[in-house]
Amino acid sequence: MKQQSFLYSTGYLAIASGVTLIIWMTGLESIGIPIFLVFLFLLFLLSRDIMPAIPLLMNALFMVSQTEWSMELIPLYIYLVPVALVGGIVAHIIRFRVNIFKGKMTMGIGIMFLAMLLSTINAEHVDINYLFYALIGLTYAFVYFYFVNSLEGNHTDYLIRMMVILGFLIVSQVLVYYLRVDDVILALEQKTITLGWGISNYVATYLIMFIPMAFYYARKQKINFPWILLIVIEIMALFFTLSRGGIVAFLATLPFLIVYLFKTNTWKSSLISFIGVIAVMGLIIIIFKDLFLAIFDRFAVLLLDDTGRIEIYIDAWETFKEKPLFGAGIFARVDEFGNFRMFHNTILHVMACFGLVGLVGLVIQVIMMFRIILTRINEKTVILGIAVLGAHIHGMVDNVYLMPQFMILFFLIIAVMENANKQIANDSILLRAEGAS
Repeated sequence: MKQQSFLYSTGYLAIASGVTLIIWMTGLESIGIPIFLVFLFLLFLLSRDIMPAIPLLMNALFMVSQTEWSMELIPLYIYLVPVALVGGIVAHIIRFRVNIFKGKMTMGIGIMFLAMLLSTINAEHVDINYLFYALIGLTYAFVYFYFVNSLEGNHTDYLIRMMVILGFLIVSQVLVYYLRVDDVILALEQKTITLGWGISNYVATYLIMFIPMAFYYARKQKINFPWILLIVIEIMALFFTLSRGGIVAFLATLPFLIVYLFKTNTWKSSLISFIGVIAVMGLIIIIFKDLFLAIFDRFAVLLLDDTGRIEIYIDAWETFKEKPLFGAGIFARVDEFGNFRMFHNTILHVMACFGLVGLVGLVIQVIMMFRIILTRINEKTVILGIAVLGAHIHGMVDNVYLMPQFMILFFLIIAVMENANKQIANDSILLRAEGAS
């Protein structure tokens, strides 16, 4: 019982992310990831409720310190990840007899899968590589169905705690990156930031989803100065990613977060904390003004300069107009070397690749996603809804939805909330039954 309670504790979450940070800093992921995979597999095998395995899976994503490998030099542990993950899931399904074919996202996922199949009609080439990418899409569906049917009870608080700690982990990695570069200003001017597991846009997407969780605790705690400080630090880290799309997406969600934070009885303390923290950060900006001027130069025009996206969007629209019903297939956009590329906009990408059928599937998925999260309006569901909204907004200018690392988090949030809704409904029925008796 003590062991089980520890796996659901904040200490367990903090230790997992602390170990991840050390492994990432030392470049020992070849040791750390296999160790995490062993524990992950054991949890799959031994625990009926799979929630304690999620922090290990999420932290493993942020453990990789570099990915500059040729195909011949890809380390063995990278191949072990899908083996351990799929093997553990299969073992869990068999042992605990999990029915993985239930879930409220079924219709949207089914239509999208049908759209992917129909898109092959217009695809120029359907080969083993095409089938591989199609299999990735099918994996998304499998991940959702597995999560939603393997979790037990209401894990909303656990999910938010995990996301807070992961946000602190990423901020720490951004800080370490800039402490290690020889010339910070040059790194900012040339946008060299990469954390190994992700480039600037990927880091920004995670921060957009994790920063709101600090707002949740700032609203919840009477003494919220530490949380306000964390919020400001995380926002500064977001600026240091130099992701203009990420900044625009966050600014779009910031009004919702401000209303969320100050629409409480403790808004005065929050305002005082914000003023104090911003004053301190203002002093830091003055002291290190050269660094922040370098950042400002990159964001002076935000998305108004030519980033090449307009041409990409036009290409997506023209592709859709040529094949509007089923799209041009998964490889609707490739570079001069024949490598798969995305259209940097979720809606246009789905339209170009999967046509109107795919667009219907996407719309149903997104609507159902927010319906599940916001089934019951409260502090937790609203902040999770804002986080997902921010990621979708970022998906209008960068690759977010349909990307494996983000789809795992999306479906995890949905699965947790779907199970939370069922638990609350069951508890309500039980209370009414007890009251009637």
